[in-house]
Amino acid sequence: MNKREKMYVIVIFILLAVLTVKSLFLDEFKPRTYEEKLFKEYVEKLIDKRYNNNFFMKKGLINFRVVSIKKIDDKGISIIEVKDENNNNYKQVKISGKYKAKIRKYVLHILPYGEDKVLSRE
Repeated sequence: MNKREKMYVIVIFILLAVLTVKSLFLDEFKPRTYEEKLFKEYVEKLIDKRYNNNFFMKKGLINFRVVSIKKIDDKGISIIEVKDENNNNYKQVKISGKYKAKIRKYVLHILPYGEDKVLSRE
């Protein structure tokens, strides 16, 4: 291996380390308001419901993370479902405004391979 090839290998390992840190620690959205927290829980429930029969998700080969939530409109209300702590059922809750969440799909928790968006319903 000549000097240039060694440099390429070092750069590849550095980039993989940066990608790993970014994917594992920096991509996850941290809600700032109570409505964002409720909407994030709602989106995570939708993801689980939609992909719970997926072979790759059951084996832990793919996963999803909410990477951003934006309030797209202050007017109106959104109806979401949240888990009731008392009896572990879901109940409908109204939050003010309309929200949009971006979900990133990962292979082996590190390599991003796609994105989805979820809009709140009125």
